[in-house]
Amino acid sequence: MRGVVPTEAVVTLHVNGQPLVRLICTPTQLKDLALGFLFNEGLIDGLDDVAVVELCGDGEGVDVWLEHDIERPEVRTITSGCSGGTTFEEVRRSHHPVESGLVITAEEVTALMERLSDAASIYRRAGGVHTAALAFAEREEPLTCVAEDVGRHNTLDKIAGACLREGTSTRGGVLLSSGRISSEMVSKAARMGAPVVVSRTSPTSLSIELAQAWRIALIGYTRRRSFRVYAGEERIVADG
Repeated sequence: MRGVVPTEAVVTLHVNGQPLVRLICTPTQLKDLALGFLFNEGLIDGLDDVAVVELCGDGEGVDVWLEHDIERPEVRTITSGCSGGTTFEEVRRSHHPVESGLVITAEEVTALMERLSDAASIYRRAGGVHTAALAFAEREEPLTCVAEDVGRHNTLDKIAGACLREGTSTRGGVLLSSGRISSEMVSKAARMGAPVVVSRTSPTSLSIELAQAWRIALIGYTRRRSFRVYAGEERIVADG
């Protein structure tokens, strides 16, 4: 007997009346996904650049009209896995180091990841999706924004888009993810100004190099009482 499975769909993002990219995703928070993708790709800097964002085609597309024209590449399909074809030097030059005085304790790292697990509502119901969150450890309710998707990179775009809509700054926050941290994920974190990235699993070699170049603390294999620090160890302090 078939159980509950996660929903996967192909959603086309149209910008200024023309298709820009096809996103393979979980079809929730689609406006956030569209806005966050445009922000993390450097095509917009904020909501002031956006005139209209609306769903179209019975949820199979998102129309975004900008206050300016953009250079339009060939229409791409972004899958739920990794995109490729970019050299380390090209990626490294795309962002400046993250300027932040944020430090976080070991206890806060593990506590935040437990909260991320508690917030994974789609995962508990159907499995097969990634969960991410933007967190501020010093707040009474540290998880500011949570997103789930079949694509781990989509979760960061959904967070970026939701924060844009709500006027919430992502700078100085901690990005939590259930999935592998690739160079693409670290690039999005740098664009969002997040100085700490924490994962349930592993980073890649290129993501570690980029995190070091951009002064981002990169933490993986987080468990209830342990984790591994791959970059930015100066941002992790002993409890107390």
